[in-house]
Parts: sequence; structure tokens; C-alpha cells
Amino acid sequence: MAAIYALRPAPDGLYSAGADGFIVHWHREDVDFGRVVAKVERGKFFCLETLPDGGLVAGALDGGVHWLYPEEPTRNKHVAHHVRPVYATLRVGNELFTAGGDGALTKWDITTQRTVESVQLSPNSLRCIALADQGGDTLLVGASDGKVYRVDGSTMEIMSSAEANQPSTFTVATLPGRSVYVSGGRDAQLRFGGAGVTDYPGLVTIDAHNSTVNALAFSPDGKYLTTASRDKTVKLWRADDRSFDLLKVAEVVRDRGHVNSVNTLLWLDDHTLITAGDDRRILEWRVG
Repeated sequence: MAAIYALRPAPDGLYSAGADGFIVHWHREDVDFGRVVAKVERGKFFCLETLPDGGLVAGALDGGVHWLYPEEPTRNKHVAHHVRPVYATLRVGNELFTAGGDGALTKWDITTQRTVESVQLSPNSLRCIALADQGGDTLLVGASDGKVYRVDGSTMEIMSSAEANQPSTFTVATLPGRSVYVSGGRDAQLRFGGAGVTDYPGLVTIDAHNSTVNALAFSPDGKYLTTASRDKTVKLWRADDRSFDLLKVAEVVRDRGHVNSVNTLLWLDDHTLITAGDDRRILEWRVG
């Protein structure tokens, strides 16, 4: 195994994708042995998404979008699309969105595996995609120009943009049930935005880590926010009382945590958090 950049849930466990070009299926009942379900020679996967029919979509270093079917490999399809790395994927219903290092956001039809439309959001890399609200079609896209773009997923029109993490926004997520988003990036801060941010008086930024915030994720019940950083730590924040107080710092010496950059997070349920990073390890944490 090499550095791990993406985690996604599977029906009986989870998938990981990383710098070795492998996608591995890990079963919760047999965590010591993972099954390689897809691979790309001399490739590197930065992001991963699951499909309703059991397929996977992975974004690669070379800008390729890889449609992969572990149980039906004859259906596999590799599309050379973005001219720079694909850093993020997001499935919304029967549509898939990819964000590239070329600054382009592309919408795909999952049933045909074809592009529907692309829009150039930024001259810099696009690093992350999230839904602005559950059940809606408005996207939040973070970029390496330090902004978060609000995009209508139906029309692909840019609705607005807001200054976020400088010089690059790496991750963004929306607080469940609220119109507030949190972003993180190279400034090591958490920044709050969205229409509902006025409900959090005085809360604009938090000095969260000692280095880049690579990923953040809310627990499904909205009680906690977790952040992962290049500083090798994972942090747990209270998110259900508008305080965003720091509750826990998971680190290598005290908690047997990661020894290198933590790149990705996945909540399997309200109390189970999975983390992975440059140390090639996948760790499971019990929360609450």
C-alpha cells in the first residue's frame, strides 16, 4: 500500500484509494486483509465515488475519470477528460460531478458515462465539492484561488463566490440540516460561510491546526465535526450547540494515531470514524 487519499463506504465495510493506483475493499469482519478490486498501472487515485449499481468512479493524477465495476470488469471504462489531476468527485442522484486541477467542473450522466457539461470556475485547481444543502442541487466547490464557489448543479451556472482559505481551499462541508458550511485549507483554519452563518455570532474563523486542513466531515447526526491535517492529527469539534468547541485531539504518541499527514475521513455511522493518510494506515475510532 501507498499513501491513501480517499475512503468511501461499502455495503459490508469500506473502499480505499491511493497513490499506488489501487482501490481496495476492506470488510469490517476481516480488517487485516483487503481485496484489490481495481487498479491502474503507474497511476494515482485522489478521489473515489460509489455508484448505485455497485460500480465505482475514481479520479486520477493524469486527469482520467475511471468507471470501474469490480464484479463486471468488462464494463470498466477509462475516460481521459481533465488535463490535470481529478481532485474531487460527488454523486448527486444520477449525475456525477468531477473537479479538476484544470479549474473545470464537469457534470456526467451516470447511465451513459458521458459528459453533460463543463464550466471553467477558476484559473486554479478545484480541490473539493459538496452539496450546499441535503436534497438540493446547489454545489459548493473549493478552489486553489482561495474561494468557495456556489454553483447551480442543474444549470451549471456560477451563483456566487466567497473568499475562504488562503491561498487554497482544500475541503468544504455543510452542517447537516443547516445552511452553514465550513471550509479548510492551506491556512490551517476553519472558515464559516453560508446564509445561516449569522446564527453563529462571532464565529468566522478558527485556528484549527498547525498545517493544512486536508479534510473535514460532519457526523451523520450533525453532533460532531472532524478535521484531518497535514500536522498528523485528527480533531473532534462540537457542532450541535453552535460553539464548535474542541473536544479531542487524536495524535500519534497518546492515541496511537497517524505518523504522517492525515488525508481523508469517513463517518460510517454516528459513532464510527475512519481515517487514513500518508502513513498508509486506515484507523477506526469510536466516538461518543
